[in-house]
Amino acid sequence: MTKSELAKLVAADIMQRDVVTVAPQDTLRDALSLMTESHVTGLPVMDGRSKCVGLICASDILSYEQEHAEESAEANSEVAKHFNPDLQQWESVRVSAFALEEFGDVRVDEVMSSDLVTVELETPVKEIARRMTEIGVHRVLVLDEENHLLGIISAVDFVHLWAES
Repeated sequence: MTKSELAKLVAADIMQRDVVTVAPQDTLRDALSLMTESHVTGLPVMDGRSKCVGLICASDILSYEQEHAEESAEANSEVAKHFNPDLQQWESVRVSAFALEEFGDVRVDEVMSSDLVTVELETPVKEIARRMTEIGVHRVLVLDEENHLLGIISAVDFVHLWAES
């Protein structure tokens, strides 16, 4: 693919259309299970009307667990290293059965981010990359004007794009 062809690409050209999602009432256990099975680190959160209302990432779950570990009986549990892709750095996190014992039944809507980073189908890829870099996120949602999910673009999609060019 030439530089000229790359410059013409838009969100619709590189987005993933087959997106695994969770519902707001699903649990963190459900979300982690879906992430593991699907080999992804983030899931759009869809309401009963097929509208995207949030996004939950593995780093959100780990941050939630760490924030609440101080209050838990297992606050002195082991510490493990976790690479936070949103911050591009390694962090120390408390491990209390990987959040599942104590926090597995917490609902997704209690942890998800509802401040969504979104683009439209015709948003140029270069603009998407710039926004992701400026905001410091690893994925953006492609939504229509009614917040229906059309696709998702992650940093990995950019790696694939450049590897194929």
